[in-house]
Amino acid sequence: MSSLFWLGVIGGVCWNLTSLFCLRQIMGAWLGPHPSRARVIVWMLVKFPLLYVLIILLFRLSSTASIVGFSIGFSLALLGALLLLVRHPMRFSGLQPHVR
Repeated sequence: MSSLFWLGVIGGVCWNLTSLFCLRQIMGAWLGPHPSRARVIVWMLVKFPLLYVLIILLFRLSSTASIVGFSIGFSLALLGALLLLVRHPMRFSGLQPHVR
């Protein structure tokens, strides 16, 4: 396999892990013990416009990353995160709705 394919795989893994991290931060700021609308907005601005603009720019400006490789890397990171959630659900138990 070409180095472009593996560059795409690594890019997909990194992008998806960053995206999942942002989602975790959004959920923590929204549903955690100390909800903060400001933190939710900040993390949503990081995740949605910033991450998506970066990926569009990456594929527009660089022909070095394979889109197929990126898709595979994205899928591998998502599968890994889901397996982690299934195997260790107590790690994520801190994200419970805040009742007032």
